[in-house]
Amino acid sequence: MDTTEVLKYLDELVFAQTGKHLDSLQRAIIKGVISDRKYADIAKEYQCTRGHAKDEAYALWQLLSEALGEDLNKSNFRACVERLGIDKSKYKSQIIGHYVIGGSINNCSNPSEVNEKSELGNLEFLGKEATSVNGKSNKLETGRKQAKLETIPRLIKIGLTAEQIAQVLDLPLEEVLTHHS
Repeated sequence: MDTTEVLKYLDELVFAQTGKHLDSLQRAIIKGVISDRKYADIAKEYQCTRGHAKDEAYALWQLLSEALGEDLNKSNFRACVERLGIDKSKYKSQIIGHYVIGGSINNCSNPSEVNEKSELGNLEFLGKEATSVNGKSNKLETGRKQAKLETIPRLIKIGLTAEQIAQVLDLPLEEVLTHHS
């Protein structure tokens, strides 16, 4: 089992779910569980109490359970990872739960739409980077918004509701409904 790939996948999954990356203790817990280590050993290496490591692990299993749509715990983590093929993914478009992996995580469950969604994500990333570098936020914001609006019809074709589109594209529902009709 490739621990690095598993950590990378789960970190991206958690970030997509919460907007936060895995912290160092969460990463240590995942590494330790993959290596069949006890919470006491993980805590000792991380220099915290066994109880703290166990509490953090419980919260981590809840978070991952929600993100993967499966009941996850220390006992079934390895089996779940192997069954879902996370360690074999190497980030080739693969559906896991209701996320598609293809260099980025998308809420779109149709593999044919992965490129459209990742292009939009890349545009947003580039826009944010450029804004912070040279402060030309108006032009970039307009371009980002236009790209989002142009994506709406394609997302409707794959069956997303206006509410889902508004959430995924981070647009007001009224704007999605206006552009939809």
